[in-house]
Amino acid sequence: MLVFNCTKAAAEFFTVTRQGKKQSPLKPSPKSAIGDTQHNSQPVSPWLVHATKVQRKNVLIAMHVPTRYAMVFTGLKKGDWTEFFNQCLERLFNNMQFFGEAFELCDEASFHTMFNQFLRLHPKLHFCQRGDRSVQSHLNDVVWHFEYRVHEAGCLPDGQEQCASFDEWVNSMIRSTKSHKDYFHPDEEMFLDWISQYGDLDESEEPLIRQYFHSLRVQTSPSLSEYEKTAESDALMNAALNEYYENLNSIPDNVIDLNQARARKNKK
Repeated sequence: MLVFNCTKAAAEFFTVTRQGKKQSPLKPSPKSAIGDTQHNSQPVSPWLVHATKVQRKNVLIAMHVPTRYAMVFTGLKKGDWTEFFNQCLERLFNNMQFFGEAFELCDEASFHTMFNQFLRLHPKLHFCQRGDRSVQSHLNDVVWHFEYRVHEAGCLPDGQEQCASFDEWVNSMIRSTKSHKDYFHPDEEMFLDWISQYGDLDESEEPLIRQYFHSLRVQTSPSLSEYEKTAESDALMNAALNEYYENLNSIPDNVIDLNQARARKNKK
């Protein structure tokens, strides 16, 4: 089940009155807690959705409760919850596919399989009005950063691609919750959650994926030269791969060779 827990502002955004009749997708809250990922032995993907005004335009923010992964949406019409749902799934799939292909952990065919697995595990959609103070505090931080970026740019993001660019930036920030022992990055946690639930991830591969993300952050660091980025990235990944393979007889076909991957990209 896919659950969109709505703040009061989001509930009002999704509710409209047409020809004297109130129309809304909201239903009573599930008996499960807002952060539960299981309900009646079925998987749940819980989100908190908030609506706000930026430059007098409607902006929606959806945050995945367990991972604090956030996505922003602009240009939606009041009451159009169907379009919100469609854009939310499209953005989520595209963002996760970006990481899957960047790390060469999946291709279009395998990602299509994960897409079908997601739909199979979450056949039902549920909107309700319910909040959570901890998630809301992180969501408010996303709103603050979004308003600041809009102020700097002078305009709101135009379309899904520009919104996704903000998603990529804001989800690379570190966050903390009581349920996490250490600080974490929402993009990293969300991708691990995604590929473990809907893909074919072995637990032993998790440290390797975390190194992929660490390497990616090194490559995008503004404080390092290109040579330093390449050297540190190679060192990180070589150490991770050596540790991962030390007890294996052979290298699995679905794990990348970074040198080969870089060579292929340089030829493009």
